[in-house]
Amino acid sequence: MPKPASARRYAQAVFQIGLEHDSLDQWYDDLSTMATAVDESELGVFLDAPQVSVERKVEVISDALGDSVSPLAANLLALLASRGIASILTGVVESYQSMLDDHRGIERAEVVSSVPLDDEQRRRVSGLLEGMVGKQVRLVSRVEPSILGGFVARVGDRVIDGSARTRLNQMRRRIVERVA
Repeated sequence: MPKPASARRYAQAVFQIGLEHDSLDQWYDDLSTMATAVDESELGVFLDAPQVSVERKVEVISDALGDSVSPLAANLLALLASRGIASILTGVVESYQSMLDDHRGIERAEVVSSVPLDDEQRRRVSGLLEGMVGKQVRLVSRVEPSILGGFVARVGDRVIDGSARTRLNQMRRRIVERVA
C-alpha cells in the first residue's frame, strides 16, 4: 500500500514539468481525465492488479485513453500502474490542484451548510471570504444537515462559524451560566 505522501510527490514532479513546459492547465486536464477513467471504471482495479503484466497494462492504457491525454500523462499512468498504485491518481489530482492554486494566489475555502448553496449564495459567500483573506477564493461546498442552518466556512487556518447549531449552543451556555 502506498504512503499518503506518494500522491503529493508525484504531483510535485508533474507540477515541475508543467512549470518548465508552460503546460500547467494541460496537465490538470490530463490528470483529471485519467483520474476519472481510473475511478469510474474497472480500469483502476485492472491497473493495480499485480498479476497483470506491465506490457498489458500499457496496452490497456493506450486503448482506454487514446489521444485524450498527452503522451507524458499516459506515461505517468503507466508508471503508476507498473508500481501497482494507479489508485492514487485522485490524490495526485488533489495535490496538483492545491499546488496550482498556491501558484496562482488562489485560496481554497470549504463551506459546510445544512442545505445545498445555490449560485447566488455561493457568489455571496465567495465575495465575503475574498474580502476577508484578500485573495481570490476557490469555494468547495458540502452539505451537513447536523449544522441545522447557516454555514461554517474554513479558509486556511480561519474558521467562520455562522451555523444555527453553534448559536443554539452559545445561547444554552449563556442560560446555564446565568442559572448557575
